[in-house]
Amino acid sequence: MNRYQKIAWFNLIVIAATVIVTSAAIAVDIHIRGYSTVGWWFVGLLALLKFTPRLFKKPQSPGGVVADERDELILKKAVSSAWSAFWWVFVAVTFLSFLVVGPRNSVPTIALPLMAIGAGLFLKVACSVAILMQYGRGGRDE
Repeated sequence: MNRYQKIAWFNLIVIAATVIVTSAAIAVDIHIRGYSTVGWWFVGLLALLKFTPRLFKKPQSPGGVVADERDELILKKAVSSAWSAFWWVFVAVTFLSFLVVGPRNSVPTIALPLMAIGAGLFLKVACSVAILMQYGRGGRDE
């Protein structure tokens, strides 16, 4: 497994763990108090995603390279597909929220930072999945 695959798995594990722990903490908080403000504290767990560029920089073998041209091409394709998927989902969610809320009502202001956090998570997940899918398609000798 090369550097980008390890980073993709790390991103997916951190995001999944954060979503599970945050959901559980919010559910417990709502059950106890009836409302929850604890979810914002778990955004700090996502700070681990800022360390991913520094991870796995050592070559696997003494004379090995960290990344080659194929790896860079896979990364470019993954980022491009993640952004295009993001825009499709963003437009769909925007129109869906308009249909659910209606033209006469307004969206609560808490939705704006949640949309920003959700967008960042979606981009990381989509890019990581695209990286893993592209490496999964190629053979070991390519």
